Amino acid sequence: MKSKYKAFVGALVSLLLVILLGWSLAGEFEAATVAEIQSVTADSNCAKQMLQDANRWGQEIRRRDLKSVKKQCVSIDQQSKAFE
Repeated sequence: MKSKYKAFVGALVSLLLVILLGWSLAGEFEAATVAEIQSVTADSNCAKQMLQDANRWGQEIRRRDLKSVKKQCVSIDQQSKAFE
């Protein structure tokens, strides 16, 4: 009887973990808010240009996109200082 109880509890805990991870991942695929977009573009001309282009082409900007744009634009923004 104990082994059935342990198996049930283990399955329940596993299910809860899967649900929590799903919620965590689902948030990344939601549309970014205006404030989130503004916070990314405030200090980066590269990010501003990339996100404006996406918007111009009618692409929905997601939170996941903001993370990748920030990561990609770090070196580009550093290099652009050479031309100032």
